[in-house]
Amino acid sequence: MRLGWRKWAALALGLLLVLLGADTLYAESRTCTLPVLMYHHFAQEGNGGTIVSEARFREQMEALKGDGFTAVTLGEVLDYVDNGAPLPEKPVLITMDDGYTSNLEIAAPILEELGFRATVFVIGVNEGRTAYLHDGKELKPPRFSYEEASEWVNKGVLDLQSHTWDMHQLAGYGFSGRDGVRALPGEKKEDWKQAVAEDLETFREARKGRVATELVALAYPFGYWEEAVDQWLEDAGIALTFTTEGHANRLRVGDRDSLRCLGRYNVTECYTGQALVALLGGD
Repeated sequence: MRLGWRKWAALALGLLLVLLGADTLYAESRTCTLPVLMYHHFAQEGNGGTIVSEARFREQMEALKGDGFTAVTLGEVLDYVDNGAPLPEKPVLITMDDGYTSNLEIAAPILEELGFRATVFVIGVNEGRTAYLHDGKELKPPRFSYEEASEWVNKGVLDLQSHTWDMHQLAGYGFSGRDGVRALPGEKKEDWKQAVAEDLETFREARKGRVATELVALAYPFGYWEEAVDQWLEDAGIALTFTTEGHANRLRVGDRDSLRCLGRYNVTECYTGQALVALLGGD
């Protein structure tokens, strides 16, 4: 009788371990690691900050491709989270901030050549302008218009999303008094919410009918974000938000919360192709 009890206990334990293992495998199959890269401006010569040279960008992209990374789109990321549609074994999301003409003239041809895609977060108030709306000074580096970018959007090489309409500000600039999307000192919550909503709506209206892809994402200016703002944006149909925090992201099928406040690696001229691959955990 005692021996029989032990056999049953061992059988039950074995079955439990099998079930736990299966559950772990199932959970792992329902999650995916997604690194996101953040670029800004491109030129013939790079610097240690936000300018990456054409040669270095090509080196970085070729290294990623050579290591088996596949550049994915926001649509593919959403499809994975919403429907469990498979992503490539080594996905990477490439993003660029601000909407510089160099994204079209330098980065896009390299991306197309390598079969890569990228998302550009455009500052709406600067889109297609040669001078800054608030002070009339020339915009340097220059910014593209939606029409100038349409060739690359229609090819599927670029997607154009939001870097806010006019909240890419710091209080010290002397224009809005606001740091990014954060509240003004002493601002009532309902007024703050209204300001964020109006900025998004202005961006949406200016983009309507001029960009082939849907507006689903926003990158927070300077990486500044607040939980309240992120909830307001989600309620307004912005499915993905991005910060400047340097870490990879864990996506989960069926969990749209895993698309909020995604981290991004700031890629500079200092990264060789090999160093960038190592940063992303490549071989």
